[in-house]
Amino acid sequence: MPKPKVNQLPSLNGLKAFETAARLLSFTRAARELNVTQGAVSRQVKLLEKELDVILFHRRHRALALTEQGRLLASSLARAFDLMAEGVTRLKNQQQDLNLKIHPTFAIRWLIPRLHLFQSLYPDIRVRLTTSGENVDFSRENFDAGITHLGEEIPGVTREPILKEQLIPVCAPRLVKEGHHPLAGPEDLRHHTLLHNSPDYKEWAAWADQTGISGLSLERGQVFEVDDAALQAATAGLGVALGDLFLVRDELASGRLIAPLGLPPIRTGNYYFSWPNFNKESRGVRMFGDWLISTLNLSVSDFESIE
Repeated sequence: MPKPKVNQLPSLNGLKAFETAARLLSFTRAARELNVTQGAVSRQVKLLEKELDVILFHRRHRALALTEQGRLLASSLARAFDLMAEGVTRLKNQQQDLNLKIHPTFAIRWLIPRLHLFQSLYPDIRVRLTTSGENVDFSRENFDAGITHLGEEIPGVTREPILKEQLIPVCAPRLVKEGHHPLAGPEDLRHHTLLHNSPDYKEWAAWADQTGISGLSLERGQVFEVDDAALQAATAGLGVALGDLFLVRDELASGRLIAPLGLPPIRTGNYYFSWPNFNKESRGVRMFGDWLISTLNLSVSDFESIE
């Protein structure tokens, strides 16, 4: 015998009302479990009986008893609803991938060392990281969210500032004392290699402009593709790099890097947590965003108290 099509089945509300009443042998208790009135359960069962052209209950004074047809249907429905509940539970508990595109310096220097904290809280959310100096383009890239740097506001994308970028010149301690031109003040930068994290020299140009330092020959510096490479070169003593005050705090605290010029950092923008508006209900995006902001707030607060 061919199986009936889904659209040939009776009303799901009627089937659920009957299954609950059959399990509890009470319209009143069924109504309480389903959070409806006793009359609503009774009507749903009567409509089901009419549609199937069978009697499912013997209705006795203050009691219900299943007919033979009722017992047959109740047994099948109990297995069916259990199977549906099991499927929903598996769906809720399945591991969810969260695909993120992140600025590499932020990923290397802050997020990756702390990512285990998020995974211990949400083991069902598997974070997949892609690092790039290019901000995520949700219109053509398949990412759930991103941690971006600077950039313009984009229609259809929500972005929340998570960290203020504050750039300051940093170098290895030996550059301050060694060589023919110790790094004692801003004018001495003319005798040292400037380490750039982009081919347009924009960070050093912004620093010179905001601090009023003139005469720097930016083109003679060494160019790297990402901030972290420039900072690693500075740690190795190859020159002077611009580092975000928060993201190089460990190197400054350990003495691997120093800020030799005694000048306040310049403000150049923000890091943002960004996601497309159609992902606003995503549990992974919501949980990661909440964790990111709360953990960063604690880190920044601790950093500022040390400063």
